Amino acid sequence: MKSKFINHIVLSLLTLLLTVSCSDFVLGEQFLEKAPGGDITIDTIFSSKVYAERALNSAYATLRNSFPLHNSGANSGSYEHANAGNRLGWDNLDALTDIINSHCNWGGVYGIYYSGQYNAETENESHSTKLGFLPGQDVTWTGIRKAYLFIENVDKVPDMSADEKKVRKAEAKMIIACQYHELMRHFGGVPLIDLTIDSDNQESYDFSRRTLQETIDFIVGLCDEAAADLPWAVTAADDGRFTKAGAMGLKVRVLAMAASPLFNANTPYEAMSAPTAANADKLAGVDVQQMVWLGSYSQERWEMVAQACREFITENESNGNFYDLVKSETQDLEGYRKAFSDGYSARYNGEILIATGRNKRTYGEFYLGYYFGPADDVNGNTGRGYGGGAVTLNYVDKFPYINGEKASYSTWLEYNGNIGSIYENPFTGRDPRLYETVMIVGDKFRGRPAEMWIGGRERKEADHPRASTGFCVRKYLWDYNEATFHYKPANYSYLRLPEIYLTYAEALNELGKPEEAMVWLNKVRNRVGLPNMTTSLLQRLHEEGSLPQYPEANLMGNALLREEILDERAREFCFEEIRWFDIVRWKRRDIFEEDLYGIAINVESGSIDSDNLKLRFSSPQVETPRYWKNNFSPKWYLSAFPTTEINKGYGLIQNPGW
Repeated sequence: MKSKFINHIVLSLLTLLLTVSCSDFVLGEQFLEKAPGGDITIDTIFSSKVYAERALNSAYATLRNSFPLHNSGANSGSYEHANAGNRLGWDNLDALTDIINSHCNWGGVYGIYYSGQYNAETENESHSTKLGFLPGQDVTWTGIRKAYLFIENVDKVPDMSADEKKVRKAEAKMIIACQYHELMRHFGGVPLIDLTIDSDNQESYDFSRRTLQETIDFIVGLCDEAAADLPWAVTAADDGRFTKAGAMGLKVRVLAMAASPLFNANTPYEAMSAPTAANADKLAGVDVQQMVWLGSYSQERWEMVAQACREFITENESNGNFYDLVKSETQDLEGYRKAFSDGYSARYNGEILIATGRNKRTYGEFYLGYYFGPADDVNGNTGRGYGGGAVTLNYVDKFPYINGEKASYSTWLEYNGNIGSIYENPFTGRDPRLYETVMIVGDKFRGRPAEMWIGGRERKEADHPRASTGFCVRKYLWDYNEATFHYKPANYSYLRLPEIYLTYAEALNELGKPEEAMVWLNKVRNRVGLPNMTTSLLQRLHEEGSLPQYPEANLMGNALLREEILDERAREFCFEEIRWFDIVRWKRRDIFEEDLYGIAINVESGSIDSDNLKLRFSSPQVETPRYWKNNFSPKWYLSAFPTTEINKGYGLIQNPGW
């Protein structure tokens, strides 16, 4: 039986295209004019520019976005797909890292991942996967198919110019590249589709799993092809469309994943089993180990990353540095905070290279505040604040003091005791990004200090899951009220310029050029007022503890600088789903196994109204260990394939350990 994994897409989308009446046909934003009556065919869709643009918009809407939606689905009238809430059961990938320890017991990570219940059978379900390989779980394959449909049919459109068609095809190629890059970093090598699959070719098409190198080359090839036809930048009216800068930036990210030790090593991270009998003939003569490994370590892969970064920077310079970090207008805490916040959230800000937004009427329709934040009784959210965004003390302590020196909660308690105030406490005077990323006790919130103590308006009772580590996510949430949160576009930063700079720093370090690397690290640090990194500061920041060693003889990177770059990426990209892939690609078993901590804050005496409030800060409290604390296996680095797909026998083989 030649049942293909793509069949679900073929049948469902073909049905959509052939049977849906035009009165229901809204592939893009709902405010676009609907087609006049009649039945829909592919010829109808590509009979006019407006319909073709809707089709491309629909493919855009499948791109990854970490915002969980409260009212998603076909009947919501929204420019989005119903996948967002199902990924990880509403959670964000950061909840699988040392950044967040979710306390929402009905969320995906708490019940399945923290307890060690995730396995290949989980991937047969419609929810709680990190990405999802089945078409019904996520929209990855749907997006790929929609993009190919557009590429193959847009030439039929009579009222689009040749130049418009060329650019739109390039945009569609980038949608495919983005989706495959997601598959690659979750699964390794995957089946590669290079055309629309339909009833005429699905029985003869080769759906077998390809090697990791083939998958990387496929994605990089799409990025290069798209870059050749895309403009470097677009106007504000076209903000959100792919650009040459986005194509070159995604290439940098893919090459960095390939150069990292998970794939770029002298030995694989774990041995791959032989294919099952049903798949053996489809994979005859294939080195299945190279589906998750590049065969050996090569320093040339880091040089490829550095070269891709240099090409991006040179192209940007030749275009007048159109892309730049959002800079602070004032050299103070408020200015630095605003610059950082605008950098990841403001539309058309010159920093975001790829944005994957959602068109929702208000931010209130997102589950962000309910699930990750301190949502309280304002705006009818009684009882909300589900504990999904319980930020760890481990993460908070990655933010240094504004003078660049190491900050430590435990050290503060040692020197100052357990009593502090909203003005002087273990978290005052830190890197400005801390306050825009994490809800910190005493920080400004709705025109008053944030009440993150037990019994406070943001923390609630001791047994309430909301902010139960003493912290919760603030990034993308701000004050969570109608003035600052509602009626705003949902702009999600899928790829930002700081990632290019920090990836360049990482590559230079691995090439034995630490001084050059620090130049690019400092660009990101300086934007928020932190001083330049120096060798002596680096040693002070990482004087305690041991760092992992990598066996490759030619791995030239400075271990302290490598750690600092990874920490800088964590500070800069919280909630942008970067940290998970950073600790995976560097095979950071030590981070998976480390204890995670929270704190408890109580009122000692006084009150805010009297301006004499004293707070008692507890010693660090160990969080309940996750399954992999004592049972870690390298298999966790990549996701499992669903057993139902492997059993179909089209040439899919399971990832190591699953």
